[in-house]
Amino acid sequence: MLKPKTRRNREDSQGKTAAIDDVRKEPTKRLNANVPASVYQELQVKAAQEGRKINELVNQWVNEYLSK
Repeated sequence: MLKPKTRRNREDSQGKTAAIDDVRKEPTKRLNANVPASVYQELQVKAAQEGRKINELVNQWVNEYLSK
């Protein structure tokens, strides 16, 4: 039995492209930091409101710090 053809949209294509890019990135190392629970909660809320991930924000901050 043949599967019905599905129409792929631009989001599907971009999602696959992003996944492939992730695989090609430099290997990563885990970084742990202790912050007060209230600060972490505020960070989670603000990141969610901006549609960003905490990991993304931390990487941005580290790169900004290192570029000084």
